[in-house]
Amino acid sequence: MNPPPTNRPKRRRLPITAIAVVGLGALVALAVGVSLYLGLSSATENTRRLMAQRSEWRIDDLEQRIRSQLQPVMRQARWAAEQIERGYVKIGDAPALNQFILGALGAVPQVEGIAITDPEALSRRWDGSSVEPLTEDWSDRPEIAAWLEAGASLTGPRWQAPFWTPTLGTTILLLDTPIRIDGKFAGLFSQAVTISNLSQHIASIGAETGVIPFILHGRDHVLAHPLLISWAPSITDQDQPLVSVEALGDPVLERIWTPDHQKLYLLEGLTDGSASGVTVGDDYYVFLYRDIDLYGPEPWTIGAYVNAGTSNTGKWLANVVRSALSGSFARSGTMEGDEFERVVASVIAGLAVLILSVALAAWMGARASRPIRALATVARAIETRGLDDIAPLPPSRVTEFDDANRSFNRMVAGLRESELVRQTLGRFVPTDVAKTLLTEGGELAPEQSEATVLFCDLEGFTALTETLGPAGIVELLNAYFEVMVEILERHRGIVTQFQGDAILATFNVPMPDPDHAANALRAAIEMQDATRRRAFAGHRIGNRIGVNTGRLVAGAVGAKGRLSYTVHGDAVNLAARLEALNKELGTRILVSGATAERVEGFDLEPMGEVGVRGQTEQVRIHALRSGAD
Repeated sequence: MNPPPTNRPKRRRLPITAIAVVGLGALVALAVGVSLYLGLSSATENTRRLMAQRSEWRIDDLEQRIRSQLQPVMRQARWAAEQIERGYVKIGDAPALNQFILGALGAVPQVEGIAITDPEALSRRWDGSSVEPLTEDWSDRPEIAAWLEAGASLTGPRWQAPFWTPTLGTTILLLDTPIRIDGKFAGLFSQAVTISNLSQHIASIGAETGVIPFILHGRDHVLAHPLLISWAPSITDQDQPLVSVEALGDPVLERIWTPDHQKLYLLEGLTDGSASGVTVGDDYYVFLYRDIDLYGPEPWTIGAYVNAGTSNTGKWLANVVRSALSGSFARSGTMEGDEFERVVASVIAGLAVLILSVALAAWMGARASRPIRALATVARAIETRGLDDIAPLPPSRVTEFDDANRSFNRMVAGLRESELVRQTLGRFVPTDVAKTLLTEGGELAPEQSEATVLFCDLEGFTALTETLGPAGIVELLNAYFEVMVEILERHRGIVTQFQGDAILATFNVPMPDPDHAANALRAAIEMQDATRRRAFAGHRIGNRIGVNTGRLVAGAVGAKGRLSYTVHGDAVNLAARLEALNKELGTRILVSGATAERVEGFDLEPMGEVGVRGQTEQVRIHALRSGAD
């Protein structure tokens, strides 16, 4: 469609709403009204069924996720008891038993500790912090005798009621498994799972789905909740080691057993679970929960709640959209019986009325559709040829079409910008570098400046590769890199390259950082602390770090269609040399003199001057032992 000549007099533009009201308003309104009235009941009923089904799937998913956390503990309990009963591991062989138990702790990380208690109430306990177990004689405690007597009658693993343990300083779930040797009861194999561990697991479920999950023990006490991840109260009542619903500090969960008197029609169809709603402040919350009887003497109530919107406006619509607790429908419903008949009746009634408007609609539609066809033609051109050589849509004398053409033209311009952004972000990895690109029009000029370089490498990586195999080493590296990168970025470092198991990070390039040397040392200390404190994919590993400050060149290198942001220069090479030098000197973090001169408050031990491959002069180095600032 060609634009009108500029010398033609401007004609009056007519709103499309006026055309629709005058020509088709009454008939279309009648047709839509009848069709909606007859179809609404069918659609609402179908939606109600789907929402109820979707809600049950959500509870099923939560239950399965909880099972996935606790079932491995039960499987390991059966396996461990079987190994001991068959004589593969002998209780009297302390070194072999210690190695066996420590391996079991590493295999199931949700288990915080393991204990073996013989019939004479002699207990040996392992928590992973020491190779040797803690041995205690409980023969003078009547409750232990009763516990062992009950355990002797068990035929398999059994979960005990939650109880507070001063050894771990928290409330635990204890799984007891009887050990029998030659048919005779030889003791109890006990595994401890903390409620903070269980709370952390269900909190991750909530982070994925946008809900607040919980597990209640009975009706009045909380077994797992995101607020219990770091909960460590001073327990005075040994008979009730769990926090009450009222004392937890969650004003929404506190109302679970006192719901508002409002019928949740869309969730009436639940067959295995319950739903309720409460108003807290200005917000309305929907609960979904179910009782399960699997993990102890008392049933658990598992569930979740979600904020469904403000309680004064849009509550009904919010319940329709969000009472299923997140996500789109995974399956579609079907129509049967009278539901199908209602839909058919609505179609027939709608057709009967709409036929009366066909003639008028044909004439007016032809007039009104010209701009729409032009819009569709351009859209098809974009689909087939892309955004290149797409001419702007001309103005229209119909107000809404004119506004639509203007918006479409702006959208095409925005898509061109978005395409530039997509291509740019695909070429550069570091987030801060990508942000800089967006402000610089997709280009990043090379620069030479002073920066601090941190080079980190794993110890014994070759041996790990041979031991773990391809899948295992990839899993370990992903877990390790995730922690290391988070530490580096928190201290304003930019990871410019992964070299196998090594990390190359820069500070002050490309993002300015006046405190770059100190930030690099803080990051190095925290990276060392992280490897000492935790395991990665179930394995303990160590790393060595070299830090150097100097001038370097930073920029994008590579092919035209695929660039990588990286750094070059002696400052980079020296950081790598210092990392390798750790192995010879028995240190963990080596810092060049150039970096040491720029920081204060760090415990730097002078190591003298050494010759470093690639450097013409001796290099003054320091060992970083701790951070004091």
